[in-house]
Amino acid sequence: MENVEMSRRDVIVFRGIWYLMTLLSLIGLSISLNLLWPPGGKSPTLSRFLRDGAVSATTFYAVTALRYLLFTDPPSTNGYKDFTTEKERVPQLVFAELALLALVASPLFYSDHDVSFVLYMSLFTISLFIGGTGLIQLSDKFRMEMKHAYITLLCGLLCWLFGIYFSIYGEHNPVVTMILLVVYSMFVVFIYFYNTYNREEFPMNSRVSPLPA
Repeated sequence: MENVEMSRRDVIVFRGIWYLMTLLSLIGLSISLNLLWPPGGKSPTLSRFLRDGAVSATTFYAVTALRYLLFTDPPSTNGYKDFTTEKERVPQLVFAELALLALVASPLFYSDHDVSFVLYMSLFTISLFIGGTGLIQLSDKFRMEMKHAYITLLCGLLCWLFGIYFSIYGEHNPVVTMILLVVYSMFVVFIYFYNTYNREEFPMNSRVSPLPA
């Protein structure tokens, strides 16, 4: 009974972490939307298109988080697992590498704007990344291994910081591009080797083994 209670507490804590991160990302998304496209402001067609897409993404995140919070039964403590099979590692690896690429490269696309615009867009990008990771972790079908999720978040935050720094302070030349490619490659290789050679069946924080089939 003690182990079951500890496992239930683990489930509550882990899901609570992802709920909190998703809610914080929604706050970040709303703040960046208000800063980028203030109410009543006039904007060209492209800006309106980007604004509508950003609002749609934020709404999707909010509705999905609400669904997981109010309309989805909590996972059973006996069936709750956070390890993955080799096939399940493939999509989480693809998600991590594409997310890192977007985080490190996206600030360069709007580096010709002023610093405030770069920071506002970067706030939206990182909020989108954190909220997306949180929603994935709240999903029973697509949930990543806990350690992999933590590593993805850490590498994503570092790539985001590197991208912002070089976007604001770096001169756009082949040297800067090479540095960013090296940084991105380091994180991608690290996550790849973690997925390839990490064969733990049970999560680091789990105290209860899953029931046999």
